[in-house]
Amino acid sequence: MAVPMRSTDFRSIVEPILNETFDGIYNQRADEWKGVFTERKGTPRSYHEEPVLFGFNAAPEMPDGTPVTFDAGGVLFIQRYVYKVFGLAFALTKVLVEDGDHIRIGRIYSEHLAQSMIETKETLCANILNRAFNGAFVGGDGVALNATNHPIAPGGAAGGVFSNLLTTAAALSQTSLEQMLIQIRNAVDNNGKRIRLQPLKIVTGPSQVFQAEVLLKSVLRAGTANNDINPILSMGLLSQGQANLSRITSTTAWWVQTDAPRGLQLMTRRGLEKSMEGDFETDSMRYKSTERYIPDWTDPRAVFGTPGL
Repeated sequence: MAVPMRSTDFRSIVEPILNETFDGIYNQRADEWKGVFTERKGTPRSYHEEPVLFGFNAAPEMPDGTPVTFDAGGVLFIQRYVYKVFGLAFALTKVLVEDGDHIRIGRIYSEHLAQSMIETKETLCANILNRAFNGAFVGGDGVALNATNHPIAPGGAAGGVFSNLLTTAAALSQTSLEQMLIQIRNAVDNNGKRIRLQPLKIVTGPSQVFQAEVLLKSVLRAGTANNDINPILSMGLLSQGQANLSRITSTTAWWVQTDAPRGLQLMTRRGLEKSMEGDFETDSMRYKSTERYIPDWTDPRAVFGTPGL
């Protein structure tokens, strides 16, 4: 049974809570997760599945008079998003609601409720990157988000795998960022064919926001006395700048997000719902907010990263 906040818990009390109070706080606050994750409407059932397909290999030569070669694609793996419900509520006694008029506790706690819902979503999304190098947290292909052994179809790249992990772990610098961009330019599809991924932005935690800005905006190479140009700026790479997620816990890890489709996603089964009701026995008012979603990833080519040093 919900335990309501009572008039005796506060020196003064509030007017009834308005739904627009919640809406205003929720909409005004910047959502960091939206800078990295794409929100999609999920399948209307208990989970959403995305099959990852592989296509055909390169077309072979056909000597005169020889038959055409047939090839076959298939399903490489299936990524399943299992929705979860997140919610929070609070209750106020009727006396607390009806007596107060100058300390608006109801309005204050509606703001707290909104921020609690936001905090959950921000933390869950950031944790996808916090666990990107942890083999205990795998995607549909059976490996961590950033790894050297993402599978591709047999007969593709060497060993049937590709890597979206920087070859040698390194701190965020001009040299390491350029190496990451080279690795992105060498990316392959699920058959091992070269593709052209577009690097969009640097993704970091709070500890590296200033270093990222230096690398993105310097006209000349950062951290040297040379007057060489900064190719990241001159070539128009990383046109979306940086996304800084304050819930990223590592002080050294960093990523480059690409335009690979179906990468980091937040699958929404049911959007934010707010409700309130009175309790018949106690006359207390109860306020609740819930939503149903799950963040995860399908295509690991969406983020190339390193745990840093």
